[in-house]
Amino acid sequence: MGIREKADHFAEQHRKAFENWEHGGIKDAWRDQDGNICIAYEDGRWWRYREKAGGVIEWW
Repeated sequence: MGIREKADHFAEQHRKAFENWEHGGIKDAWRDQDGNICIAYEDGRWWRYREKAGGVIEWW
């Protein structure tokens, strides 16, 4: 799975965690120096994502 596919998956899970998602769609996605997927959204906010054991997605 490429960066964009992972970003789409992570963003979908992140949006599901909120009743009202206010950050828009994905503007950009990249890997940081530690290999985490970073996603920037249309409102300028961005988060780092990683998938932990058991498929749990973590963002910060």
